[in-house]
Amino acid sequence: MRRKHDPLGLSAHWHVDCRVEAELPEDNLVGTRFLINVLFSAVALAALLFTGWLGYLNLTLRYQIHDWEQRIKDNRAEVRDIQRMQHEYGAEAAKIDQAYALVAPRFFVARFLGDLGRTRPEPAVIETIEWNDAGIVARGTLQESSERATRLLSDYVDVLRHDAHIGPLFREIVLTDLDRGAKADTLRFEISFRLKPPKP
Repeated sequence: MRRKHDPLGLSAHWHVDCRVEAELPEDNLVGTRFLINVLFSAVALAALLFTGWLGYLNLTLRYQIHDWEQRIKDNRAEVRDIQRMQHEYGAEAAKIDQAYALVAPRFFVARFLGDLGRTRPEPAVIETIEWNDAGIVARGTLQESSERATRLLSDYVDVLRHDAHIGPLFREIVLTDLDRGAKADTLRFEISFRLKPPKP
């Protein structure tokens, strides 16, 4: 704090104090005008740096766009070749799919055999299975009386027709042959599985 005193009054000093205090600069450690100047200078510098950063990003982005457009233009012939090859590969893949559809098995033999074994009545023995273009023929024997064997085989054919894995594969499942063999207690049978026509 400044002390107010009379400039013409006598003081402890040997000379008269002739200072005009109103015109003297502030004696604070950091002046108010300096702080205001520093604040506005910092804001202006930040705005300048931000503008420079935006300009740099803009130039970088333009350069990258130009670079990629040039690469696209340089590789246009290769892209056309790749598209042509993709078209050719697509046509060849379609041919392979058509060929597979023509020769693909309609069912898996191992699964069919497993399903036959799963549904087979206990006394029945399946001895041979033949497969041709018309369908499948299963032949076997059954050691039961004629009446019981006929009933067992009829029930077995019904089970095959209604089985979720076997029934949908065939147009018809029928018992095509019953024959009493040389042994009186052995009945030979034949079950035909007629395939469904291929889908167009």
